[in-house]
Amino acid sequence: MKFLHTADWHLGKIVNGVSMLAEQRYILEQVAQIAEEEQVDGIVIAGDLYDRSVPPADAVTLLNDVLMRLNVTLGKPIFAISGNHDSAQRVNFGSAWYEKSGLHIQGELGGVWTPIEWEGAQVWLVPYHEPALVRAVFEDKSVHSFEDAMQAITAKIRTVWNPDKPQILVGHAFVAGGIPSDSERQLAIGNVDRVSTNCFDGFDYVALGHLHHPHAIHHPSIFYGGSPLKYSFSESKDKKSVRIVTLKGKVLQEVRERFLEPLHDLRIIEGYLEDLITTVEPGNEDFLQINLLDEGALIDPMGQLRTFYPNVLHLERVQEKLAEGSFERFEDVIKKDDLELFAQFFEHVSGKEMSEQQVEIMRETMDSVKGGVEI
Repeated sequence: MKFLHTADWHLGKIVNGVSMLAEQRYILEQVAQIAEEEQVDGIVIAGDLYDRSVPPADAVTLLNDVLMRLNVTLGKPIFAISGNHDSAQRVNFGSAWYEKSGLHIQGELGGVWTPIEWEGAQVWLVPYHEPALVRAVFEDKSVHSFEDAMQAITAKIRTVWNPDKPQILVGHAFVAGGIPSDSERQLAIGNVDRVSTNCFDGFDYVALGHLHHPHAIHHPSIFYGGSPLKYSFSESKDKKSVRIVTLKGKVLQEVRERFLEPLHDLRIIEGYLEDLITTVEPGNEDFLQINLLDEGALIDPMGQLRTFYPNVLHLERVQEKLAEGSFERFEDVIKKDDLELFAQFFEHVSGKEMSEQQVEIMRETMDSVKGGVEI
């Protein structure tokens, strides 16, 4: 059995005010091509099909087109769940008749306890769930955390599964120790959204979504698909991919990556304004965060840069790291004169001491403001 594992499509995503729909359509065409080239037996989509619970019409159209291509044109069975960005009810719509063509979409928790029998294996679709929902479904007041909820769900699955068959679980969760990125919506405050790896004991392959880094966790049977595109600059160094998984009986033979090439990459570049607009960087149409090394005032740097880099999404001024751990008593601070206080403020903000010329200019300015009279 061979299948493709992907997740976190986030259709309709907007990054720094720019719609990613064209990028998503381009990258999902690659996913379909890979599925065809690899001759996979099925496709797993581990949640966050959309970026928000009420997706824009264009995002719904794109999902329809992609699922039609994969499921009908290529004839591949699909196993998909809702994630924390999706509306469980909307994703669940039509699932009862979709499965007649091998399109298995689980949006709500209700049908989790019935496995999908596929290629000699049992597939369990576990959509994203809040602890309160699991507490109500199980009528168990002891379920308070995400850990409690996932333990309760997988424990019940173990009571009804066939242990002689390969067991595949598709879920959307934050496994403890996983590497997050800035583009993931936090499930809860602090670390209470984490679940332990032992929740998934006994499963031969656990296909997860939620964390966008493809190597968010290292485990022999638990894997994240990772998002197919970079959705934040914290992911700028990631290499996005889908996973090709091969199971022979209950033995996980191979998990390998097929890398994806975006229409426009999302990168961080650094330099001086004059250098960047004089010698244009390769890939100048990529989505960029530009870190400028210039000191002092600049006239419309974003406007100048966008002439050469049309997809600049974010601009930062790079300063030396400020000294940490310094502390002054209030009694010592009030003994300083205005120029000393300004010099201290200047160093704190810029990371550098004022030059003699700057000190002299500031002294003359202060004297002028005070009318030349010492206070």
